[in-house]
Amino acid sequence: MATSPILIIGGGIGGLTLALELAKRNIACQVFEQAAEFSEVGAGLQLSPNAVRRLETLGLGTALSIAACTPPKIMIGDAVSKQHLNEIHLGVNAQERYKAPYMVIARRDLQSILLEALKAYECVELICNKKFITYSQNAHQITAEMTDGSHYQGRFLVGADGVWSRVRHMFAPDQKPRQTGFMAWRAMVNASDAPSLFTSPDVNAWLGPNSHLVHYRVCAGEKINLVAVTKGKALEKTWSDDTPKESLFEEIRPFNSALRQAVMEVPEWTAWPLMILKPFKNWSKGRAVLLGDAAHAIVPFLAQGAAMAIEDASCLGSLIAEMKDGQKDNHLTLFENYKNKRFRRCQRVLSKSIYQAQFYHAAGRLVKIRNGGLKMLPSSLLLRQYDWLYKA
Repeated sequence: MATSPILIIGGGIGGLTLALELAKRNIACQVFEQAAEFSEVGAGLQLSPNAVRRLETLGLGTALSIAACTPPKIMIGDAVSKQHLNEIHLGVNAQERYKAPYMVIARRDLQSILLEALKAYECVELICNKKFITYSQNAHQITAEMTDGSHYQGRFLVGADGVWSRVRHMFAPDQKPRQTGFMAWRAMVNASDAPSLFTSPDVNAWLGPNSHLVHYRVCAGEKINLVAVTKGKALEKTWSDDTPKESLFEEIRPFNSALRQAVMEVPEWTAWPLMILKPFKNWSKGRAVLLGDAAHAIVPFLAQGAAMAIEDASCLGSLIAEMKDGQKDNHLTLFENYKNKRFRRCQRVLSKSIYQAQFYHAAGRLVKIRNGGLKMLPSSLLLRQYDWLYKA
């Protein structure tokens, strides 16, 4: 075990996955979370096979099968006419094709699974109430300074601190996330209390003009997660925004009356401004390196934000573990290899996500073209178009 730990700034999905990747290889690390406890913001997320396969490799398959749901299919419908357009068959099809299932899960459940797994490793230290402010480094180590004046020394420092990354700001202050013009509205309700239109075991995607709505079961089927994406703007440097839910109802006014009424029956919605950060040239400087949204914040139209952070963690963890004793200080090559392995894929996911946004939010005459195309395509082809993403 290395005597000098890896310092991980951020206790979200990406940071904890990296910690587990390192712990499995007996590499010491410290994870710093600025909140009083490790608690994941947000509601639910979709875990496509490329993410699930990596989590299963970490020994989390059984825990995932208990907490997550495995939807039979993705149903695609027109939000205005409430017409069924097509469906993507998952379940056994996804398992056989990609050697891993397609899952949906509450973010807090995935975080809890990761935290529980990390308890088994003495080489991991989880530290709360530590807000990172800056770092300093020399030829042999890097030191993280927290706002409370405490200092921690390590071999490397990994910024897994999200789209507003403080670590990124330290060495790439010109790389700033920008507004997308989208607002994500999130809600979670008990399945027993949810409008019947939302209780399907499938992932349901309703496509409307300049907006769409997705809903699916999480928490072993006991809760329904809902996400509506509409036009909007980021008002603050925060995920959660106090925009009144009446703004959501106005944005989905063109929706079918039954669908719109069901949305209005959900009592609490939280607005999240969607930001974007295109992959840029330098993900590292010296012994500091970025992971997940800190390096590449992606719009969620392919449901790949968490998946890309998990892939980053898997890649970086493997490369760190592969360093031979004589290469322990060859971090420049390590981080360059990491970026080279991840850059083009993240770039492709981002560009495809932007295209998907235009497809989902088609308006006017484009709606007829989109809907007609969806109806004509064999459902098997709809799944195969994601082979490049799910098989990697």
